[in-house]
Amino acid sequence: MMNDADVTYKDKNFTQDDNLIENKLLSLTAFDKKELVNAQHQLNRRLESSGLNFEGKSYPVSIRPLIMSDKMSAELKDIGEHFATIFDKFARAWIESTKIREYFPTYKKSEHLIFSLPNHVPLTRIFRLDGLFSTEGVYRILETNTDCPGGVIQNGLAGKIWSTIENPLLKDHIANVEFQPFVKDPDLFLKELLTTHQERTGETAKRAAIVTYKGRFKNEINWMADGLNRLGVSTEIIDASLLKRKDGHLINQHGEVIDLAYNKLDLRDLVDQPEVEDYLNAAYNGEVTFINPLICQWPLADKAIMAILSDREMISFLDDDDKEFCIKHIPWTRVLKDETTISMDGDNVKIFDWAIKNKQRLVLKPSNATRGEGLLIGPFTESQEWEMMLKQALDDNETWIVQEYIRGRLINAVHPDIGVTDPMWSGIDTYVFGGKFAGFQARASFDPVMNVGRRGILLPVAIVKENIK
Repeated sequence: MMNDADVTYKDKNFTQDDNLIENKLLSLTAFDKKELVNAQHQLNRRLESSGLNFEGKSYPVSIRPLIMSDKMSAELKDIGEHFATIFDKFARAWIESTKIREYFPTYKKSEHLIFSLPNHVPLTRIFRLDGLFSTEGVYRILETNTDCPGGVIQNGLAGKIWSTIENPLLKDHIANVEFQPFVKDPDLFLKELLTTHQERTGETAKRAAIVTYKGRFKNEINWMADGLNRLGVSTEIIDASLLKRKDGHLINQHGEVIDLAYNKLDLRDLVDQPEVEDYLNAAYNGEVTFINPLICQWPLADKAIMAILSDREMISFLDDDDKEFCIKHIPWTRVLKDETTISMDGDNVKIFDWAIKNKQRLVLKPSNATRGEGLLIGPFTESQEWEMMLKQALDDNETWIVQEYIRGRLINAVHPDIGVTDPMWSGIDTYVFGGKFAGFQARASFDPVMNVGRRGILLPVAIVKENIK
């Protein structure tokens, strides 16, 4: 149980209406709690009957929304769209700069496949920025998710379903979720895939593939395949190892040409794997519309990108406005090395030694892991373990980063499985499709490492107004 000081901290950056929900949750009577749990169960049943799920389990959406203001929505929309242009500039800088490429040694043997960029703009067609608000009220980006982020279809559908449930927390208020384009149009993600192929080739896609590998990351793949089929594009779900090249085309095991491929896999699994060589070479040669392109799947999705974009000495490829934008919205991040750098205090320090002494201000992360794998949060870690893990990370063959710790917001929530809960850590993420804002994802977790795969839940995001009768 968090103390009162921890619970009240969260109010600073959020709307009066969201704080009203907090107050309601803090003062529930037994009757109120029963009414709220009944509404949650109704939402659970509606989500399940609609076929939404997370890796075979119920889709964990809370009846408790996160309420945004128009101003906050506009601010995060602008930040997300600005990053689409930053990613394009970074991609070209990666190709031109040996110094930048040295930050990504994991992909060294396969990096030749990244040098061929498709002709569409922006390069990164689908991404999700995972972020938190600092105590100063600045939205800070912790991860870029330019590979194949989750929630691209189901979050929009979940928001629409949530809006149909009578919500005890929003009596006398009207909630709007359709200010998010992917709620208003559930096919927005699919249409972006088709638009990308049209832009790249000048032709309409005839056959598509949702590409998996080794049976991992199955969430949403049926929605993707079924949706594209419904839109008139013959689509299958297929393992990357079954795709081959023939006569300048990518083909499936039946010899049918694949025009468009969307990856639903962990691209780390594909690095230096001979059985997927044809698939990656087809992407390199432009024989298939490969979304997102390999540079987005590897360097742009790797957390080492944050070490570059948050370091003034490394971002000469950006103009002054872009530099200030990155410094403002990306926490101080460095690749863990026994080298010197400028600390977040502006001092010249040895990264490793400084990280040991500043545990309370830092997190340690493997640069290319997903779902919070290996992440260590300094303030929640004993000093002896922190130092031991830093030493192990320094000696590891893989790349690790240290990043400024941004404290998550604590909220009271309704858990889909257990009802009204103790406070949970929460954050707000921004989706961008084709360079344009698509919608939000709010997450909450008992674990300060917030992930739906790690005891996490999702909160619908809404803007509300009072229902004046």
